[in-house]
Amino acid sequence: MTTLTQLELILPGALWPQLNTRAAIWQNQALPALAKLYGASRKSILPLRGRAAYLASLAGLAQLPAGPILAAHYQAQTATPLTAGYWLLAEPVHLRLERDHLTVLGEPYLACQQAEAEALVASLNGLYGADGWQFIAISPSQWLLRLPADPQLDFIPLDQALNRDLNEVLPAGPKALQFHALLNEMQMLLYQHPVNDARDAAGQPLVHSVWLSGGGVYPAEQQMAMPAALYADDVLLNAVGAQASVPGNFAAAQGLNISNACVLLDDLRYPAIYGEGYQWQQIWLRWEADWLAPALAALQAGSLTELCLTLPDTGEQCRIRRGDLWRFWRRPALPIGPLTEEG
Repeated sequence: MTTLTQLELILPGALWPQLNTRAAIWQNQALPALAKLYGASRKSILPLRGRAAYLASLAGLAQLPAGPILAAHYQAQTATPLTAGYWLLAEPVHLRLERDHLTVLGEPYLACQQAEAEALVASLNGLYGADGWQFIAISPSQWLLRLPADPQLDFIPLDQALNRDLNEVLPAGPKALQFHALLNEMQMLLYQHPVNDARDAAGQPLVHSVWLSGGGVYPAEQQMAMPAALYADDVLLNAVGAQASVPGNFAAAQGLNISNACVLLDDLRYPAIYGEGYQWQQIWLRWEADWLAPALAALQAGSLTELCLTLPDTGEQCRIRRGDLWRFWRRPALPIGPLTEEG
């Protein structure tokens, strides 16, 4: 059996987004293994911050065109013929009314069901089908939209828009105002839909709009593939080769029968986005027991040659070898803030 000697853990959401509570949220957290590993590590700055940018870099791309990738995956899984064109990822969202703006909310807060998604998509196709638009609900939370041509707009991924002011994250570009008018029209249709009437009666958040991102031409003009050793519970990444069977802890990773593994641990992402501090803290405590303490012990024993902690939101990559643990002048520390050129 092949021994695991190199392990990378990708940890989106490791940077607590609220600056005024960023230091306080780490207080009284019993995370000695994380502190030892992070403090002793050799740190480097990532070219771009953020989950999407780092994962795209693993495939050698500046960004992953989610629309074409998921269109190809859907076509392969269902044998449904799709029309060539410009395809976007379209994700249902709720717009919460604040005092002076609308806040963008999505999954898991929205909890849309497949039957609801299909009913909403059918109405959208009825309104826009004559214009060459085509919506497909490939899952409750992931829809696709085909446009006849590239709209020449810059779309922000939903992760970067969640829990933010809608006006700050709308599509930008020469034809942005025209497109915003279409989005308003779409919102009016969805607001009046029987699905939302039923959700409102049940006390559930309404599906107000769809969030568009990840556009590109389908069929794709270039081949995309993730490293074979990447393990991620993510439909988009699985569609381009990532392994879906994510090991649940360090011992399970050791049982993969490979020498080099890269594991995406996504549990922090939504608690960080939505400011759920207790859940965020509990995940770190679980990872301390399941991943970090055993990895530290394996480094100390010499069975693990290198551990890499990639923190996309802080913009840093932290590599630890056995010899790094002896650098006594590197005190234990926790990843409280973004790494800078000086840090």
